[in-house]
Amino acid sequence: MSPYSNCPFADVADELDRFKRDINLTELAASYGYRLVERERSAAGRWRGSTTASVSMRHPTTDDKVVIRLDRGHWTYFSVRDDSDNGTVIDFVQRRRVAGLGGVRKELRTWLREDRPRVPVQLYRSNVRAQARDQRAVTAAFESARAGHSRYLAERAIAASVERDPRFRSRFRVDARGNVLFPHCDPSTGEVVGFEAKNRGYTAFATGGRRTFWMSESRRDDDRLVIVEGSIDALSYHQLFPYSGARYLSTGGALGSEQLTLVVAAMSAMPAGADLVSAMDADPGGDKLHEQLVAAASRPLRRHRAPVPKDWNDYLRSLERTRAHGAESRLVR
Repeated sequence: MSPYSNCPFADVADELDRFKRDINLTELAASYGYRLVERERSAAGRWRGSTTASVSMRHPTTDDKVVIRLDRGHWTYFSVRDDSDNGTVIDFVQRRRVAGLGGVRKELRTWLREDRPRVPVQLYRSNVRAQARDQRAVTAAFESARAGHSRYLAERAIAASVERDPRFRSRFRVDARGNVLFPHCDPSTGEVVGFEAKNRGYTAFATGGRRTFWMSESRRDDDRLVIVEGSIDALSYHQLFPYSGARYLSTGGALGSEQLTLVVAAMSAMPAGADLVSAMDADPGGDKLHEQLVAAASRPLRRHRAPVPKDWNDYLRSLERTRAHGAESRLVR
């Protein structure tokens, strides 16, 4: 029985769940013009009946590249080019059609019909293996990476002093390929259950990992929580607005229902009267995330947008390029 069966919106919830489970996102993406990358095309030709755990597809016009998986029965994706562009088949359509939920439902209903037009099978993967979670492997992969300086963070204008700051120095690691790993932990145990991996032109999430959120080191006397979309934005924000009582949280992009619950709990854990700052990206996606948090939270949340699109690291690098900045001493109200 559906958990929404006694809810007046049960039919809507069940329909949305069918979209997420029953619509092959690789086929839908192919209908939008995305094409399997060379490795995937070769796999499709050699092992037509085999399965794979993830599928990479690229749009030849926009150069957007997405990685698609089947995670606990739901089709999910993330864009390699845009950290905030991830989620389910519903998010995929909303981001590319700029449509409301009603329009998305109308479009996706056709994909549940047996008599719908078919995409040529060579353009997508008909078999994708369900993504398995392996917390031990994820934890071991993170622990095997080294602590210390990152060349990639330096390229993103993050100062060495910020890397060494007690707030952050234990909250990222660098693997053998130079990827910066930002851990997602289980809030109840503190164990690493997943991690974001970032490098030049590369964004990924730990295979088999679980998304919660990334957080800087916390202190009992913290009286400000700054919420951003990307972990590098947290370091950038601290570099721009250094404040000893600030704690930082990164959603790692769009929020699913489980993540939203965890982030709201982290907000509620702040002491009464704490300053809660939404420093999401200065774009429609960031505004949407802010509104999502405002609707779910029981405490006031102040919006702080970067002066330039799209995020705080973009702003930091724009200042570095002009060589006309210094550390700003207070938040812009």
